Amino acid sequence: MICPHCDQNLLRRERTGRTCSKCRREFALEPKESPHGLHDLRIHRLVERLGDGRGLRYTLAQLWYASGRRKLSDGMGSYRAARIGASITIVLFSFVLMVGGAVSPGPGVAVAVVLLVLVNVGLMAARPWFEARSRIRMPAPYEVFRRELLDRWPGIYGGLPSGAVDGTVARSFHGAPQFAVLCSDPGVIACLEANNSPVIWAMMATNRTGALPPDIPVFVLHDASLAGIAFAAKARSVLGKRAVTVGLLPRVVLANASILRLREPRPAAQELDFLRREALSQEEIDWLAAGWWSPIAAVPPAKLVAALNRALGRLPKADDPDQQAARQVGFLTWPTE
Repeated sequence: MICPHCDQNLLRRERTGRTCSKCRREFALEPKESPHGLHDLRIHRLVERLGDGRGLRYTLAQLWYASGRRKLSDGMGSYRAARIGASITIVLFSFVLMVGGAVSPGPGVAVAVVLLVLVNVGLMAARPWFEARSRIRMPAPYEVFRRELLDRWPGIYGGLPSGAVDGTVARSFHGAPQFAVLCSDPGVIACLEANNSPVIWAMMATNRTGALPPDIPVFVLHDASLAGIAFAAKARSVLGKRAVTVGLLPRVVLANASILRLREPRPAAQELDFLRREALSQEEIDWLAAGWWSPIAAVPPAKLVAALNRALGRLPKADDPDQQAARQVGFLTWPTE
């Protein structure tokens, strides 16, 4: 890794104790000990990217998602373990039989080869079963990432990474808001508040429909997930036409390769029934049925702010029938990379 202080390339043995052997200064993160492979310079680069070159603030959860996306597995570790385990078992069993004299080497090897072929063919046929139960999750839980970062970073650099916010930010608009954001994820609300969106847009943000004032447009932000779609549907049922579904929608994720995709085991069939009542394509329903989802908390601040800005720009056309229909299904095209 490169020392964040003197820019020297350090081998593992040259940075014991998280101290550079060249300049004798300490650094915060050791990539060999980090589930995300993090080091100080990578955090600095991620911070610059999340700030979008204009000092946007971001949550530690957004930094967590940004830092871990390159380390995502394909979710098929159990499948590969089954193939390797079965192959080793067959080889060892055959070896024991031949050494013990139960079978001669020639037939023993032949039987072992046949068994290896049969087992691998069987496991290839079972691959869809493993895929249906696969999980693609972040390399480390958020609390592990947060603890890793906060354990030493403030002591080395005097505080959180530049622009980071940790926890709830209270900057809601204190006048009569003209708009509102409804989102179940407090981190998304914290990001908007940290970037002064409530004041700039005369907007309030909350995770409770009961806290919303009457007669103002409400932008509903949600995950591209079963729970997210259900959250948006409930918001529309409570708020009626003033609910503007901003996303994420599965179609947005499917159309944009840069958006983070995670996966849980396939949900039960009864959990999918309500999707037929939503304005979703069969491709979107199949994607959700396969266990895929994408967290809106992973959307970088610049895209989150740009998405809301685009939604605000379309509100003057709210009387247009097409715009009214779009409110119900999520009219927004999210900015791309």
